Formats: sequence, structure tokens, C-alpha cells
Amino acid sequence: MIEYSREYSLSKLSPMPCAMKPLNSVFNVLLKEGLTTLEFLYNRHEDKFTLRGMKEWEETVEWANYMVDFTHEDVLTDDYRSIGTKALMRTFSNLGSEDYLKKIESLLREGKHHGIEFYHNRRLNIRVMYCKSVNASGIRNKRHAIRAGGIRRHELEEPEIDVLMDGLNLARAMSYKNALAGIPYGGSKILVQCAPVDLGDFETLGFLAYIIDKTRSFTGPDMGFEPAMTDIMRERFTKAITGGTKSPLGPTGGVTAYGGYLAIKEACDFVYGSRSLNGRQIAIQGLGACGYPLAEYLLKEGATLIVSDIDRSKIDKLQRAWNTDVVKFVQPEDISTVTADIFSPCAVGGIITEDMIDKFKFDIIMGLANNQLRTTGHVDEVEMTRQLARAGILFVVEWAYNIGGVLAGWAEYIFGEEASLAKIKPRIELTCRDNLRKLLDEAKRVNKTPTELIYDKVEDAVYSGVPFNKLLYEGGVDIVEI
Repeated sequence: MIEYSREYSLSKLSPMPCAMKPLNSVFNVLLKEGLTTLEFLYNRHEDKFTLRGMKEWEETVEWANYMVDFTHEDVLTDDYRSIGTKALMRTFSNLGSEDYLKKIESLLREGKHHGIEFYHNRRLNIRVMYCKSVNASGIRNKRHAIRAGGIRRHELEEPEIDVLMDGLNLARAMSYKNALAGIPYGGSKILVQCAPVDLGDFETLGFLAYIIDKTRSFTGPDMGFEPAMTDIMRERFTKAITGGTKSPLGPTGGVTAYGGYLAIKEACDFVYGSRSLNGRQIAIQGLGACGYPLAEYLLKEGATLIVSDIDRSKIDKLQRAWNTDVVKFVQPEDISTVTADIFSPCAVGGIITEDMIDKFKFDIIMGLANNQLRTTGHVDEVEMTRQLARAGILFVVEWAYNIGGVLAGWAEYIFGEEASLAKIKPRIELTCRDNLRKLLDEAKRVNKTPTELIYDKVEDAVYSGVPFNKLLYEGGVDIVEI
């Protein structure tokens, strides 16, 4: 690990008396200083941090008029001001949040991230955290967007640090996923803490569109945001969001599920010697945008399912379509302890912990949830996959095959109405079927877990920015030049 030697260390600040209880939120610093924006930037080569705070808009801005009266490049206040690293660190200190600041720095260092941008719209009560992973593969791609990743909503009461940890892990995974999918973008995640969004609330939708354009990312709706939101935002505000109900490819869950289905069949062939799913028992956690179409793919192949979801109506719908003989229901808290050939997490992340491994009764864990392992970084993640392997469970980190959604979003972003499944299906099959199988075989040959091996293969390319002319394993499908 690089020695910690950043230019402005908290240890250089004089201790200041503070009777205030630590509030442990970056947004309290924004409130204290009257700012709208705060950026954490991390230089991993020199292990230095820079903080920049700004007031970039007035609370009276009418966000429903975004892209009519103003754009993301306009100055939206007559009182613009900025604050640098030393002053912001003193504010963290005055608020009793030095340890919290160090925690954020540690997360950035551990994940080798580029930084985080915080945006606070006080009038609308919206807090945004834009997590930026490495952008080497996106910086020269001849497009406005240099990063790609989903936009996810969190409740306002969720602990900020938990939201950040999840977002940073997702952003890092997106960098790898984009590389494996063969598209020239870095990875990111837009985290929004706000109340559920009404599709007629153009103030909120306009503000979110402003943030998407300002961050130079293209995105698609993730958990907490419905695809219909995309349709409205594309029509009124920004073209940098994809995956709506009117998309030529439709919502991205279906193509994501197709890739997951191919990956499960390859895992079965590797473990059992046959791609057939007939008679296989598969436990699916979550029947949402990805889990439901995945269940349909598996059922059509003759699998029997054990399913759980917090929304019982989704289970009822699946059972009505297929009957209860092949679709069994268990409570969400019981799904990880059932006996099945395959466990497929397709809901929230962080559901696999070390103390659960000995309780698992599965041969394979392969699903479409992001961040399935509850870890904070690469090293811990690899170690947990080794524990799973010692328990006789085949596990592959999800970003190695969960690439259908980002490919669909990329196709829509680049080709617009001419985007089609035909343009991306060969690449989904190459990544999720052919290259995954090569990964499994090579990992067995070199005595590594597949997750450890795929990290070895992808990290050098991601951090060097070397263009991908083909996917990681040669042979098959050339990448479309853009």
C-alpha cells in the first residue's frame, strides 16, 4: 500500500475545542459553509487528497426550466464562491468530524477511486453523492460522458457512510464491468438520497438531469428509480440517461437477465458437466427488474425455483404463470439457508457475509445483484471468495458477467433509435458465456478463484487506460468502433 503522505493532513491542524457532538455527514459541512457542492479528489499516484467546496446555484433556481433557460455550464448565482482544502478540513474539525473525514479518505484509498462529488439541494431536500472510480478508459473516448454507471435512490434516513460504501464499491465494479463489456468509459455511481420521486415533479427531475450532465456521465435507472422516469428526462432534459420504457431495447433488466442465464448455464457445465438446467433447484433472491426475467429463462429450461421477494405480488404473478409445483416461496429472511443447487442473489447487495458461508447449502452462487459480498475492497473480496471455494462453492464476482445492462445503455447512448439487441447480443454471449467459461477453466488450471483471476486480468488494463480492441480473452467478436 502507498504510504500515506498527503499534503494537508488533519494531524497538522491545531486541535480546536468543540462541544458539538460529531454529526458525521459531509452535508453538514456544506450547510455550515453555505455551499452547494463539495468535491473529494484523490491522487492515488502521490496519495494526496484535495477538497473543493463551491456555491454554484441559488435556492431559487427553477430546475423545471433546465435546458430551456440554462444548462449545466451556466453560473446560477451572483454570489459564487469557493473554499479550498485547508479551510474545509478546518470545518470538518470544528464539527468534530475528523474521524469521519479519515474514513472517507480510507475508502477512496482502498478502492483506488478518483473521488466523490457531493451536491446538496436544500430546497428540494435532495442529497447527491457521485462516486467516481478510475476514468482512464473514458478520458479520450470522443464523447461528452467519460464514465457510466447507474443512478440509485436511497432513503433520507439511511446512514450516509453506508450509502457511500455501497456506491464506491458499485463505481469500482462499473469500471471493471465496462472494461469487460468492451466500452470505453470509466465507472461511476450516482447516489441520490431523497423522497420517492413523483414523475410529475419536474423540479426534481430537472435537478437530477442537471447533475447527470454536470458529472459527465451517462446513466440508467437503478434501484429506487423506475424506468418511466427515464422517458420523461430524455424528452425534457437530457439524453445522457438510458433504459426507459420507450427505449428501443426496453428496460435493461431483460438483457441483464439474459447474460446471467448464460453464465448460470456455463457454471452448471463447469460444476456438473452439463449445461442442462432441467431438474436443477435454483434459489432466487428478488424478483425485480433482473430477477423476474431471469426466473423465466430458468423455468423455460426446466429448472425448479425457490423464490423470495419483499413484494409478494411478484411471487404471486410468477406462480400464476408457472404454478406452485415449480415455483416455491419462502420468506426473504430464509432464502439464503434453503437447500438448492444454485443461489442467485438478484436484490440488494452485501448479502453474503463470512459467518453465513458455513450455513450455505449450494454448489454455485451466481446472481445479478451488485456487490453480493459484504466487503469494502478488493483484498477482502478475494479472501471471501477463497473461503467460499474452501466450502465447495463456486462463486464468480458479478461484474464478470452482469454486463447486459451497461451494454444496452451504451447501445442506446451511441446508436439512439437504431440501437438493437442484435448489436449487443454477440458481445453478451462472448462475455457471459465464452469468456466466462475460459475464466473458469483457467482459474482451475492456475489454482486461483475465478474472482481473483479476473481481478488480475482486468486491473492493469483499467488503470492504464489501454484501449480494448477485443475483450479480455481473444477470439470471437470484434468491438464496434465508435
